Amino acid sequence: MKSIITTGLICGIALFCSCKSKPSEKDISKKILMEYVCPDNAKVYNLKVTNAKETESLFGLPALQYTVSGEVEWSNGCDEAFGNLPAGYKEPFDNKIVTLVKTDEGWQ
Repeated sequence: MKSIITTGLICGIALFCSCKSKPSEKDISKKILMEYVCPDNAKVYNLKVTNAKETESLFGLPALQYTVSGEVEWSNGCDEAFGNLPAGYKEPFDNKIVTLVKTDEGWQ
């Protein structure tokens, strides 16, 4: 009886922890912005996750792959090399594939 309770408790904790360890919307947005110029000056709006699946990275680490839609906006523009964007510039994205890998530092 004691082992059944212990096993149930361990399974419950594992389930709770695995649900809590999913990437947040902020993690997904940060990963999306890494593909754009001036990511520190941009923000993701209207983020919609249309699909999510579990996968592994090349090194065997747990990963989640998302299909997302939304838009990136540079409210203050961008003056970096190869990134001359006016203030308020918006760029929509649709069915973009984003993969986040679970590391010791979190989802990247």
